[in-house]
Amino acid sequence: MSPVAYIDVPLGPATVEFGDTSPTIFDITKGGVVFSSSSTKQDITVDQYGDTVVKSVFKGRTCQVTVPFALSDLPKLAKVIPNSTLYTDATLPEAPKLRLDVKANAGLNMASTAEKLVIKPTDPAATPNDWITVPLATPITDPEYTYNADNERIANITFVGFPDLTKEGLLYIMGDETVTTA
Repeated sequence: MSPVAYIDVPLGPATVEFGDTSPTIFDITKGGVVFSSSSTKQDITVDQYGDTVVKSVFKGRTCQVTVPFALSDLPKLAKVIPNSTLYTDATLPEAPKLRLDVKANAGLNMASTAEKLVIKPTDPAATPNDWITVPLATPITDPEYTYNADNERIANITFVGFPDLTKEGLLYIMGDETVTTA
């Protein structure tokens, strides 16, 4: 009897690691981690051909990762909420008091806070070939906390990718980032 053939389509949740040296791990989500990329182009037309496109020029690409973080973990949120400060009162080490102050100050250069982000599927069969790495990602976090019996309190973290100018404008990597030969 021959083995049953199937199409191995990946499915399932992922964790997100953010940070270069000691990454913060976002491993409890509600609604799925979403990676998206968008490209733009400029269509060129000339009078002689009216609205007919005679050439298209690639203008650029963006990427972002959305993480619907389902825990109210103030130390983790402090790492992804720009213009915020975490205060800790460890008088009682088994139950420290925490406070996260979030400011509305404008003018922060978001690219200056960019760090490495890696999406790792939780499937036990997943390998680094299944990972997505954004070498320079910066977070914007918007909590949406509904206090009722039917909804989870979610902090929507959106990581925006920036091109790494030291690596020829590298925006993101799909697969094992350690591969170096083309």
